[in-house]
Amino acid sequence: MGGCSMRNGSSRLWVALACAAASLGTFGFDPLGRCQAQDPAPPAAGALPGPDPIPPVNLAPGLSAKSEPQKPPGFNEAKVDPSVLPRDKKGIWVLDFTFKPLRMRTVEIPGKGRRQIHYLYYKVVNRTGQPRFFAPQFTLVATETGKTYQDVVLPQAVKVIQAREEPPIALKGAVEITGMLPASTKDGGDEAVYGVAIWEGVDPHADRMTVYVRGLSDGYVVEPPAAEGGKSTVKYKALKIDFVRFGDERNLNEREIRFADPSRPYEWTYF
Repeated sequence: MGGCSMRNGSSRLWVALACAAASLGTFGFDPLGRCQAQDPAPPAAGALPGPDPIPPVNLAPGLSAKSEPQKPPGFNEAKVDPSVLPRDKKGIWVLDFTFKPLRMRTVEIPGKGRRQIHYLYYKVVNRTGQPRFFAPQFTLVATETGKTYQDVVLPQAVKVIQAREEPPIALKGAVEITGMLPASTKDGGDEAVYGVAIWEGVDPHADRMTVYVRGLSDGYVVEPPAAEGGKSTVKYKALKIDFVRFGDERNLNEREIRFADPSRPYEWTYF
């Protein structure tokens, strides 16, 4: 479809619209993720002039943000260092990200009854100097078994977590969090967006869990095929957060979930 692909099978409407526009051949995307007309080929001699250029169209919605003073992380929060690393490509951007440890809640889910969920509460700020398209992907991996869980859409759980965490603006879950993240350009001030990643049905026997967060940067690497004749693999710059859970599967308690290494709660990787 014009070289555009839907990452991880996403069915979000904006992706479909973007791919449809790109497939027309005369459209492309600017650095802010907006669809815009590309310069056409020069007209042949004697040809009539074409129509006026089509102005840029932003297919992604703007995310509502809370203006607040810059402040250090609060109690039980970890703030990620957005500095570009030596192994990163030059010119990439990285968003500011603050999060709390993995937590749990029991919620009532229509058609399923009461279910226990795991969630990661976070704040994201864009200090890169210009708006950035934000489409995060949160993957939880049970380390011992390798089983993966993707962030799910659970509006009922978002309401419960909103009441517990009390963010200064409406909390955004999966899908709602996708859009253009405004730039924070004021000295001493931030335009903050608050979100939550939610996982359902995590194995109660999982004692070690890793959360990978994509979408905080546009960095990526292309790894060569593992074997002759194979395909290259594209990996994206991602945050890796390791957790360990104490106790047993019969009495799950979020207080038993801790950072695997409190002195180093996260690391950057390519995933």
